[in-house]
Amino acid sequence: MSQSTFKQPDGKLLRKKSMPYQQLANIYNQVMRHVNYSHWAQYIAAVIQKQGIAGERILDIGCGTGEFIFEIGKLGFPADGCDPSPSMLQIAQEKNSSRKFWLDRLPELVHTPSQHYPVVTCLYDTMNYLESDSAWLQTLLRVYELIPPEGLFIFDVVSEEFCRLYFHQVEEKEIINSSYAYVRESNYHKTRSEQVNQFTIYTPEGIFEEKHIQKIFPFSQIEQIITRNTPFEILDIYEDFTFFTAGKNSNRSHFILKKAGGR
Repeated sequence: MSQSTFKQPDGKLLRKKSMPYQQLANIYNQVMRHVNYSHWAQYIAAVIQKQGIAGERILDIGCGTGEFIFEIGKLGFPADGCDPSPSMLQIAQEKNSSRKFWLDRLPELVHTPSQHYPVVTCLYDTMNYLESDSAWLQTLLRVYELIPPEGLFIFDVVSEEFCRLYFHQVEEKEIINSSYAYVRESNYHKTRSEQVNQFTIYTPEGIFEEKHIQKIFPFSQIEQIITRNTPFEILDIYEDFTFFTAGKNSNRSHFILKKAGGR
């Protein structure tokens, strides 16, 4: 790919700031092709079935390009989704033409309908984008309103250990095709408990920079927010695609919450 594609008339490279997942959407599935969405779907289906629920409708918050929705649908769980990125939603709708999608974001979720989905998911560390205890609490209370009695809320978060092992001082570069390339610089900032992924995305329209920031909370802190401040019941906190209890050194934990009946 010729660098001249991205030059202004004066010969200087054109660089622009972009909102997270606006330009990345164009290459997101290629960048994330290492993610086994089929495995994610099988695990979430197993979690749901373990609770005695079969074939229920799912709302996936932060659905991205709809890969999980596509895979979980093949397992008999029809799923709709919401996401704050119009670019990601467009791709999701194209892949899942019969499903419904809303432009919506955490923690407000103002456009997503209530009481329609017995299972709500928020996967692949989407919840790590919540920046404060208050944002966590607002999200949890809003999801509690969204789901019917006996409904489930399933989400996952990653740990500091995971970020330090796999996403600290890591640089990744790739030419996707003749039109797109990217550089990702990843660093974990311990003093701020932040995982920062800086993308530089080369496109026919110019060079775009996106900064993605995740706040990494200890699992115990999240558990305390839930138990002390919300009506949710914690059914389980599983470790990294298992049915074993997560510990403080687990890379990823899956929280399984339930709304009490009649509330």
